[in-house]
Amino acid sequence: MASHRNPIKPILRNEFYHDGRGPELIKVHYSANGSSIIVLDYYNPDVAYNEKYLRHLKFIKPQVFMFTPEEVQNYSARGNDWGNYDNTEILCLEKSDWLTSFKERHLQNCKHYRVMFYDEFLDIICEGIESFEGSYRAEFRASKITVRIRRALTRRAVDWATLR
Repeated sequence: MASHRNPIKPILRNEFYHDGRGPELIKVHYSANGSSIIVLDYYNPDVAYNEKYLRHLKFIKPQVFMFTPEEVQNYSARGNDWGNYDNTEILCLEKSDWLTSFKERHLQNCKHYRVMFYDEFLDIICEGIESFEGSYRAEFRASKITVRIRRALTRRAVDWATLR
């Protein structure tokens, strides 16, 4: 899936790491229509499963993503050479063959990232990844969705009134 012409770079080594096993994926937050990942909540492997240690990864302008169970992951494929990168669980595969297999229209600023969790891998094409302390606060997203729904309903009510 990764190209042989691009360097592989580890990222977020201090925020997302392993101690013999990867971080535990706790929750996936999708966009309002469910078509894209926004955020993943996780615990690093060396902390207690306590709300105060929960962290999240935020994806900047995600375009394409795929989860793969670790049982079927091909560890001999390029981009899976985790042993070359101590303590790293996120690799930036740059402009991989997988990324270049898609139309370039929305992907000019994107890179292919591979994220290793305890039980699954995430391949994602986006403009970047950020890590934050704490759980993703979905209520902020919910309030934006509520505003959009109210606007849409108001427009429909206005349109309906003009038809009478």
